[in-house]
Amino acid sequence: MYGYETFHEDLMKNLIESVHNGASSHAYIFEGEKGLGVLNSARLFAAALTCKNTGVAPCGSCQNCVESKADTNPDIIYVRPKADKKSIGAKDMRKLEEDVAVKPFNSKHKVYIFEDASLLTEEAQNTFLKTFEEPPEYAVFILITENSTSLLQTILSRFTLVHFPSVSDAIMENYISEKYPKEQERLPFLIKYCAGVPGVADNIINDENFETVRTSSLKKLFSVLSTDRSSAFVVQKYLDENKDKAENIFVFWLAYLRDIILMQSQAPNMIINIDKKDTLRQLAAKYDTDYLMNMSKRVIKAKNMLARYVSLKAISLWLSLKSA
Repeated sequence: MYGYETFHEDLMKNLIESVHNGASSHAYIFEGEKGLGVLNSARLFAAALTCKNTGVAPCGSCQNCVESKADTNPDIIYVRPKADKKSIGAKDMRKLEEDVAVKPFNSKHKVYIFEDASLLTEEAQNTFLKTFEEPPEYAVFILITENSTSLLQTILSRFTLVHFPSVSDAIMENYISEKYPKEQERLPFLIKYCAGVPGVADNIINDENFETVRTSSLKKLFSVLSTDRSSAFVVQKYLDENKDKAENIFVFWLAYLRDIILMQSQAPNMIINIDKKDTLRQLAAKYDTDYLMNMSKRVIKAKNMLARYVSLKAISLWLSLKSA
């Protein structure tokens, strides 16, 4: 759309129309999962706001539009933490306030895109609140976040929330088929697994190890579910050999367990791993639903333990305690 990859054309048409009509706001929250092209949508909207030809913005041909596409437009500022920082603090926001006070170089608007607003500390949000409340006429703020609840209520009440939902299966199919024509064999699985987030498909297709780990994790699921005490050592060895992929393995196990339970519930059309249905059917016949539900909870707990840097040995032992 206008040379920007966005998956929400109707939503963006409405926002751009507000620019044409002179009805755009000063403050927006763009909320959506990573992989939905929310940053690109923000870039497109910023290009429209700074375009010289307001009635047809973004025209794509004026100097401002050319610079916007190349991310060199001086009136579009990307706000992110400094290279040595993990968050945006109050000191950063006070410096930004000074920049906001400077009028645009060559545009009607000066746009600030916060690439990940969840990185704003509470103090930073409070520090910048007055500028958000009473911005210069030319200033527009776009806060990008996966979850708007990460922001203070005082911020939420002053911004226009624009939610970017996951896209339809039809859009996913078209996106994958056009960008990755060689992926037709995996297409049904990819559509299911990516759950309407095109960026997930990009990550999977460009990850050479994805299918290898996905297949091996299914084989090891037999050991995870086994009541044999020796299975704990098999699982531990597998996780040790794949330390850097442990989180993905837990995600795979949860998806497989979900699919097995769905097969037991006579809902095979809802499973994600449709290319593994024969193996899943074997497991569905071997274990009852209550046991599988309990193991799903244990895998979730194991995944949380990993996030807290618990050793893989301890996690493996935890998984082996089937009755705990």
